[in-house]
Parts: sequence; C-alpha cells; structure tokens
Amino acid sequence: MQKIGLKLKERREELGFTLRQMSDKTRVPIGKLEAIEAGDLKRLENDLSYVRFYVRYYCNALHIDFEEVREDLDNSLDEYSNTTKMMKISEVNEVSERIQERAMSLKRSKQKKWDVSLISFVASVIVLVIILILVFIFLILPNLNQDKDPVLLNPQMPEPIEPLPNTPDETPVVEDQILAINQLDSLNYEIIGFDENEELSLVLNFGSNAYVRITVNGDSAVNLPSKLYNVGSTLDFKFTASADTTLEIYIGWMNGNTMFLNDLSIPLDAEIAARNGSVTLTFKCVGGNA
Repeated sequence: MQKIGLKLKERREELGFTLRQMSDKTRVPIGKLEAIEAGDLKRLENDLSYVRFYVRYYCNALHIDFEEVREDLDNSLDEYSNTTKMMKISEVNEVSERIQERAMSLKRSKQKKWDVSLISFVASVIVLVIILILVFIFLILPNLNQDKDPVLLNPQMPEPIEPLPNTPDETPVVEDQILAINQLDSLNYEIIGFDENEELSLVLNFGSNAYVRITVNGDSAVNLPSKLYNVGSTLDFKFTASADTTLEIYIGWMNGNTMFLNDLSIPLDAEIAARNGSVTLTFKCVGGNA
C-alpha cells in the first residue's frame, strides 16, 4: 500500500496539485487522501470497504490507470483484513483462556462453601462469556464472510452510454442555418458562418464523471475553472467568436458525453465517443461575417 501511496503522491506533486485541490476534485476528505498517500490502512480501518473506490477516484483525477495498482491494492487490503481478523480472534481466545484459568483456580480452591462473592463472580463470568459470544456473532463473523467489493448505496459510476455512430468525413448540413461545424478529422473542427464577435455557447452533457479544462487561444478560460463534472451535470461555456479564435477542450473521460454548439450537435467519431479515457478536441473559428 505504501508503494501505491507514494506513486499517487509523486503524480500529484508532479501535476502541481495540493491535497485540498484533489479533495475538491474527488470528493474524498483530505484525511483519507493523506492516509492513502502514506499507505496507512490503520487510519482507514472504519472505511476499509470503500478504500478501493477512493483509490479509483484518486487515480482517475490524476490520469493514472487504476488497473496498474489494482493487484497491489487487493493484496494489501487482503493482508490487512486477514491480520485484523486474526488479532480479533486471538484477543477472544486470550480472554477465554483467562476465564478458564480463573475458573480452574476457583475449582481447585479448598473452599467448601460458596459464599455470595463466589456466586457474583460466576455470574460475571457467565455474562462476560455471553458478551464475547455476541461480539463474535455480530461483529467478527460478518467480517469473516464479507465480500471483497461491497456495493455502495449511491455509487457515482454510471452505466456506459452507447454513442451514436458518426461518419468521420461527413460535414453536417443544417438547412436554413448559417452557423455550421466542419469536422476536419477525429479531433479537429472548424466553426464557420458566425458573425464577428458573436457570442456562441458550447454545451457538454455528461454521461460519465469527467475532469474538463478549456483554453481559448492558449489561455485558460477565465470564467470556467478546470474541475471535475459529475454524471448528469451540464457545462455551458460561452465565448466570443472572431476570426482565428481557437478553443482546446480537454475531457478526462469521454465515453457517454455529448456536445453541442448553440443548437448544433457536434459530430464525434465512434472511437472518440466511446473512448474510456481522455481526449483533446480543437475548435477553430474560420472567417466570420463582418
């Protein structure tokens, strides 16, 4: 686990993010991110069932393939779980042995008559044994039979959405509409038919959780900070179109997302639309009506 935590920490520092920023992106508390980077499963003991999801969200936010660390993570969690279970069983056995030793000591006693104190002690032993049995039944036994991957009550992992097939080399034609989009290749587009300095609206509908960054002419969009958008949300980015205006849109997870320019659906290659990973799309404004 320490190896995984070190890899995540080095990647975060390489990208220049703070733990606070990563907590905002992943919705995972800072304390848990610190414990993951330190490889300290003891601090995550009460949330052990959710550690896989925390690490998966952290990997996605840092653009690391979760499958690269999955096997090490599973081994670390299994080893920690088994160690914890053995410690609990050992504690129960130790307490039971002490009770048995005490009972045998009393049995060997020369005292022939039972007084009130002896009866009280025996009653306490019985109560303690009952408590230990209940603890084993309701706390330890369920953990021994617990599934490795519990189902979250409200997971943020969406069902994949089948993208509509698109023909890469076709240019959409909208009758009686001036504004149009020309697809140059799978990642590059031209915007034509706009009025100079006209305000256009670029809309993304998210069918998957995705981190988005937009730059205009090489500069980050002032009115749209880069952040993680959740499934079901919508990004509406408005910009002023003029000749040679260039937009670059980085999308951390493309599969399931759809895009529009004003009311025009932006055509996407089938491979791009279904990609389980990041893409960068470029839109260049060409010409413009004076």
